[in-house]
Amino acid sequence: MVNLKHHKLVKVCNDHILKLPANKFLIAYSGGMDSSVLLDCFFKLSHIVPIKIRSIHVNHGLSEEADLFEGHCREISKEYGINHVTKKLNLKLTSNVEEQCRKARYRELCENCQDDEVIITAHHEEDQIETFFLRLIRGSGARGLSCMKETSIYDDSLLSRPFLKIPKEEIKKYSEDNSIRYIEDITNNDNKYDRNFLRNELIPLLKSRWPSVNKNIINNILVHDIQSAYTTDSVNSTLPSFLGASSNKLSIETLIDKPFYLKVIILHEWIYLESNVQWM
Repeated sequence: MVNLKHHKLVKVCNDHILKLPANKFLIAYSGGMDSSVLLDCFFKLSHIVPIKIRSIHVNHGLSEEADLFEGHCREISKEYGINHVTKKLNLKLTSNVEEQCRKARYRELCENCQDDEVIITAHHEEDQIETFFLRLIRGSGARGLSCMKETSIYDDSLLSRPFLKIPKEEIKKYSEDNSIRYIEDITNNDNKYDRNFLRNELIPLLKSRWPSVNKNIINNILVHDIQSAYTTDSVNSTLPSFLGASSNKLSIETLIDKPFYLKVIILHEWIYLESNVQWM
Protein backbone atom coordinates (compact mmCIF):
# COMPACT_ATOMS: atom_id res chain seq x y z
CA MET A 1 0.00 0.00 0.00
CA VAL A 2 1.37 3.40 -1.03
CA ASN A 3 0.92 6.30 1.36
CA LEU A 4 -0.12 9.40 -0.59
CA LYS A 5 1.50 11.66 2.01
CA HIS A 6 4.92 10.30 1.02
CA HIS A 7 4.46 10.80 -2.73
CA LYS A 8 3.59 14.40 -3.59
CA LEU A 9 3.26 13.83 -7.32
CA VAL A 10 1.09 10.76 -6.76
CA LYS A 11 -1.17 12.95 -4.64
CA VAL A 12 -1.15 15.60 -7.38
CA CYS A 13 -2.37 12.96 -9.83
CA ASN A 14 -4.98 11.72 -7.37
CA ASP A 15 -6.33 15.23 -6.73
CA HIS A 16 -6.40 15.82 -10.48
CA ILE A 17 -8.36 12.73 -11.49
CA LEU A 18 -10.97 13.44 -8.82
CA LYS A 19 -12.07 16.29 -11.11
CA LEU A 20 -12.36 14.02 -14.16
CA PRO A 21 -15.51 12.17 -15.25
CA ALA A 22 -13.80 8.79 -15.67
CA ASN A 23 -11.63 6.23 -13.89
CA LYS A 24 -9.91 4.79 -16.96
CA PHE A 25 -6.81 6.48 -18.31
CA LEU A 26 -4.61 6.18 -21.39
CA ILE A 27 -1.10 7.33 -20.45
CA ALA A 28 0.95 8.90 -23.24
CA TYR A 29 4.33 7.26 -22.67
CA SER A 30 7.36 8.46 -24.63
CA GLY A 31 10.03 6.78 -22.49
CA GLY A 32 11.57 10.07 -21.38
CA MET A 33 11.78 11.27 -17.78
CA ASP A 34 8.50 13.18 -17.64
CA SER A 35 6.19 10.49 -19.00
CA SER A 36 8.09 7.79 -17.08
CA VAL A 37 7.41 9.61 -13.81
CA LEU A 38 3.78 10.11 -14.87
CA LEU A 39 3.34 6.41 -15.59
CA ASP A 40 4.92 5.45 -12.26
CA CYS A 41 2.61 7.85 -10.39
CA PHE A 42 -0.48 6.38 -12.01
CA PHE A 43 0.80 2.85 -11.42
CA LYS A 44 1.19 3.61 -7.71
CA LEU A 45 -2.17 5.35 -7.71
CA SER A 46 -3.84 2.29 -9.24
CA HIS A 47 -2.95 0.38 -6.05
CA ILE A 48 -4.72 3.00 -3.92
CA VAL A 49 -7.84 4.00 -5.81
CA PRO A 50 -10.07 2.07 -8.25
CA ILE A 51 -8.67 3.22 -11.59
CA LYS A 52 -7.61 1.37 -14.73
CA ILE A 53 -4.66 2.47 -16.82
CA ARG A 54 -3.16 1.67 -20.20
CA SER A 55 -0.05 3.10 -21.82
CA ILE A 56 0.55 4.10 -25.41
CA HIS A 57 3.80 4.91 -27.20
CA VAL A 58 3.81 6.79 -30.49
CA ASN A 59 6.92 6.04 -32.56
CA HIS A 60 7.52 8.94 -34.95
CA GLY A 61 10.34 7.01 -36.63
CA LEU A 62 12.38 10.16 -37.14
CA SER A 63 15.44 9.39 -35.00
CA GLU A 64 17.95 6.56 -34.91
CA GLU A 65 16.83 5.76 -31.36
CA ALA A 66 13.10 5.56 -32.16
CA ASP A 67 12.99 1.76 -31.92
CA LEU A 68 15.01 1.87 -28.66
CA PHE A 69 12.35 4.09 -27.10
CA GLU A 70 9.60 1.83 -28.41
CA GLY A 71 11.19 -1.28 -26.90
CA HIS A 72 11.88 0.44 -23.59
CA CYS A 73 8.26 1.56 -23.21
CA ARG A 74 7.00 -1.91 -24.05
CA GLU A 75 9.35 -3.51 -21.52
CA ILE A 76 8.58 -1.11 -18.64
CA SER A 77 4.84 -1.37 -19.23
CA LYS A 78 5.14 -5.15 -19.15
CA GLU A 79 7.03 -4.96 -15.84
CA TYR A 80 4.22 -2.82 -14.43
CA GLY A 81 1.66 -5.27 -15.75
CA ILE A 82 0.00 -2.53 -17.77
CA ASN A 83 -1.67 -3.10 -21.13
CA HIS A 84 0.42 -1.27 -23.69
CA VAL A 85 0.03 -0.32 -27.33
CA THR A 86 2.61 1.03 -29.79
CA LYS A 87 1.69 3.07 -32.84
CA LYS A 88 4.24 3.70 -35.57
CA LEU A 89 3.95 6.74 -37.77
CA ASN A 90 5.15 6.90 -41.34
CA LEU A 91 5.96 10.57 -41.59
CA LYS A 92 7.78 12.12 -44.52
CA LEU A 93 8.37 15.66 -43.37
CA THR A 94 10.50 18.37 -44.90
CA SER A 95 9.23 21.42 -43.02
CA ASN A 96 7.37 22.39 -39.84
CA VAL A 97 8.47 19.07 -38.36
CA GLU A 98 7.59 19.87 -34.74
CA GLU A 99 4.02 20.91 -35.49
CA GLN A 100 3.34 18.05 -37.89
CA CYS A 101 4.67 15.52 -35.37
CA ARG A 102 2.53 17.05 -32.63
CA LYS A 103 -0.63 16.81 -34.73
CA ALA A 104 0.13 13.24 -35.80
CA ARG A 105 0.87 12.22 -32.19
CA TYR A 106 -2.39 13.69 -30.88
CA ARG A 107 -4.31 12.08 -33.72
CA GLU A 108 -2.96 8.66 -32.75
CA LEU A 109 -3.69 9.26 -29.07
CA CYS A 110 -7.29 10.17 -29.85
CA GLU A 111 -7.83 7.32 -32.29
CA ASN A 112 -6.64 4.83 -29.68
CA CYS A 113 -8.51 6.36 -26.76
CA GLN A 114 -11.63 4.43 -25.82
CA ASP A 115 -14.91 6.24 -25.19
CA ASP A 116 -14.68 5.76 -21.42
CA GLU A 117 -10.99 6.78 -21.15
CA VAL A 118 -9.16 10.06 -20.59
CA ILE A 119 -5.81 10.71 -22.28
CA ILE A 120 -3.14 11.71 -19.75
CA THR A 121 0.04 13.54 -20.81
CA ALA A 122 3.10 14.63 -18.83
CA HIS A 123 3.23 18.31 -19.84
CA HIS A 124 4.66 20.37 -16.98
CA GLU A 125 5.37 23.99 -16.10
CA GLU A 126 8.46 24.31 -18.31
CA ASP A 127 6.49 22.96 -21.29
CA GLN A 128 3.89 25.64 -20.62
CA ILE A 129 6.54 28.38 -20.56
CA GLU A 130 7.99 27.13 -23.86
CA THR A 131 4.53 27.03 -25.41
CA PHE A 132 3.93 30.63 -24.36
CA PHE A 133 7.12 31.82 -26.08
CA LEU A 134 6.41 29.79 -29.22
CA ARG A 135 2.96 31.30 -29.53
CA LEU A 136 4.20 34.78 -28.71
CA ILE A 137 6.79 34.57 -31.48
CA ARG A 138 4.16 33.28 -33.91
CA GLY A 139 1.88 36.22 -33.17
CA SER A 140 -0.90 34.50 -31.23
CA GLY A 141 -3.65 36.52 -29.61
CA ALA A 142 -5.08 36.20 -26.10
CA ARG A 143 -6.61 32.77 -26.75
CA GLY A 144 -3.31 31.35 -28.00
CA LEU A 145 -1.29 33.00 -25.23
CA SER A 146 -3.54 31.39 -22.61
CA CYS A 147 -1.62 28.25 -23.67
CA MET A 148 -2.37 24.70 -22.55
CA LYS A 149 -5.19 23.87 -20.18
CA GLU A 150 -5.13 21.21 -17.48
CA THR A 151 -8.09 19.61 -19.25
CA SER A 152 -9.19 20.12 -22.84
CA ILE A 153 -11.06 18.44 -25.69
CA TYR A 154 -9.23 17.30 -28.81
CA ASP A 155 -10.99 15.41 -31.62
CA ASP A 156 -13.83 14.55 -29.22
CA SER A 157 -11.40 12.99 -26.73
CA LEU A 158 -10.80 14.32 -23.22
CA LEU A 159 -7.14 15.15 -22.65
CA SER A 160 -5.71 16.00 -19.23
CA ARG A 161 -2.37 17.22 -17.87
CA PRO A 162 -1.89 16.60 -14.11
CA PHE A 163 1.68 17.99 -14.07
CA LEU A 164 0.94 21.28 -15.86
CA LYS A 165 1.61 23.38 -12.73
CA ILE A 166 4.52 21.23 -11.56
CA PRO A 167 8.11 22.51 -12.03
CA LYS A 168 10.51 20.24 -13.90
CA GLU A 169 12.72 20.10 -10.80
CA GLU A 170 10.02 18.24 -8.85
CA ILE A 171 9.65 15.66 -11.62
CA LYS A 172 13.42 15.19 -11.67
CA LYS A 173 13.53 14.76 -7.89
CA TYR A 174 10.77 12.15 -8.02
CA SER A 175 12.69 10.31 -10.73
CA GLU A 176 15.85 10.26 -8.61
CA ASP A 177 14.08 9.34 -5.36
CA ASN A 178 12.19 6.46 -7.00
CA SER A 179 14.98 5.23 -9.32
CA ILE A 180 12.81 5.70 -12.39
CA ARG A 181 14.25 4.15 -15.54
CA TYR A 182 13.97 6.33 -18.61
CA ILE A 183 15.89 7.19 -21.79
CA GLU A 184 17.43 10.56 -22.55
CA ASP A 185 16.33 11.78 -25.97
CA ILE A 186 19.46 13.10 -27.68
CA THR A 187 17.33 15.05 -30.16
CA ASN A 188 16.44 17.37 -27.27
CA ASN A 189 19.92 18.86 -27.72
CA ASP A 190 19.30 19.75 -31.37
CA ASN A 191 18.59 23.47 -31.42
CA LYS A 192 17.34 23.45 -34.99
CA TYR A 193 13.97 22.73 -33.42
CA ASP A 194 12.30 25.85 -32.04
CA ARG A 195 11.24 24.33 -28.73
CA ASN A 196 14.74 23.00 -28.08
CA PHE A 197 16.26 26.40 -28.85
CA LEU A 198 13.92 28.02 -26.36
CA ARG A 199 14.61 25.34 -23.73
CA ASN A 200 18.38 25.21 -24.17
CA GLU A 201 19.30 28.77 -25.07
CA LEU A 202 16.70 31.51 -24.66
CA ILE A 203 14.89 30.58 -21.45
CA PRO A 204 18.08 29.86 -19.42
CA LEU A 205 19.41 33.24 -20.58
CA LEU A 206 16.22 34.98 -19.45
CA LYS A 207 16.34 33.19 -16.09
CA SER A 208 19.94 34.28 -15.56
CA ARG A 209 18.80 37.89 -15.67
CA TRP A 210 15.24 37.54 -14.32
CA PRO A 211 15.10 34.51 -11.97
CA SER A 212 11.34 34.88 -11.48
CA VAL A 213 10.56 34.75 -15.20
CA ASN A 214 8.61 31.48 -14.89
CA LYS A 215 6.31 32.89 -12.22
CA ASN A 216 5.75 36.07 -14.18
CA ILE A 217 4.92 34.23 -17.38
CA ILE A 218 2.54 31.84 -15.61
CA ASN A 219 0.76 34.91 -14.21
CA ASN A 220 0.67 36.39 -17.70
CA ILE A 221 -0.84 33.18 -19.07
CA LEU A 222 -3.57 33.41 -16.43
CA VAL A 223 -4.30 37.02 -17.43
CA HIS A 224 -4.62 36.01 -21.09
CA ASP A 225 -6.87 33.12 -20.11
CA ILE A 226 -9.17 35.46 -18.19
CA GLN A 227 -9.20 38.03 -20.99
CA SER A 228 -9.84 35.35 -23.60
CA ALA A 229 -12.72 33.88 -21.60
CA TYR A 230 -14.28 37.32 -21.13
CA THR A 231 -13.90 38.17 -24.82
CA THR A 232 -15.39 34.85 -25.87
CA ASP A 233 -18.40 35.22 -23.56
CA SER A 234 -18.96 38.82 -24.64
CA VAL A 235 -18.68 38.08 -28.35
CA ASN A 236 -20.86 34.98 -28.14
CA SER A 237 -23.63 37.05 -26.57
CA THR A 238 -23.54 39.60 -29.41
CA LEU A 239 -22.50 37.40 -32.34
CA PRO A 240 -26.08 36.33 -33.24
CA SER A 241 -26.91 39.93 -34.11
CA PHE A 242 -24.19 39.87 -36.81
CA LEU A 243 -25.34 36.64 -38.42
CA GLY A 244 -27.47 36.55 -41.53
CA ALA A 245 -30.54 34.46 -42.27
CA SER A 246 -28.33 31.39 -42.12
CA SER A 247 -27.15 31.03 -38.52
CA ASN A 248 -23.56 30.22 -39.48
CA LYS A 249 -23.00 33.03 -41.99
CA LEU A 250 -21.63 36.41 -40.97
CA SER A 251 -23.60 39.37 -42.32
CA ILE A 252 -21.18 41.97 -43.64
CA GLU A 253 -23.97 44.55 -43.83
CA THR A 254 -24.51 44.48 -40.06
CA LEU A 255 -20.79 44.71 -39.35
CA ILE A 256 -19.59 47.24 -41.92
CA ASP A 257 -20.31 50.38 -39.87
CA LYS A 258 -18.99 49.06 -36.57
CA PRO A 259 -15.69 50.24 -35.00
CA PHE A 260 -12.56 48.57 -36.38
CA TYR A 261 -11.75 46.76 -33.12
CA LEU A 262 -15.23 45.23 -33.03
CA LYS A 263 -14.97 44.08 -36.65
CA VAL A 264 -11.68 42.35 -35.91
CA ILE A 265 -12.91 40.65 -32.72
CA ILE A 266 -16.21 39.50 -34.26
CA LEU A 267 -14.47 38.20 -37.38
CA HIS A 268 -11.79 36.34 -35.43
CA GLU A 269 -14.29 34.74 -33.07
CA TRP A 270 -16.60 33.73 -35.93
CA ILE A 271 -13.72 32.10 -37.82
CA TYR A 272 -12.61 30.33 -34.64
CA LEU A 273 -16.09 28.95 -33.98
CA GLU A 274 -16.61 27.90 -37.59
CA SER A 275 -13.27 26.11 -37.83
CA ASN A 276 -13.80 24.47 -34.41
CA VAL A 277 -10.13 25.08 -33.54
CA GLN A 278 -8.80 23.33 -30.43
CA TRP A 279 -5.84 25.06 -28.77
CA MET A 280 -3.46 22.49 -27.39
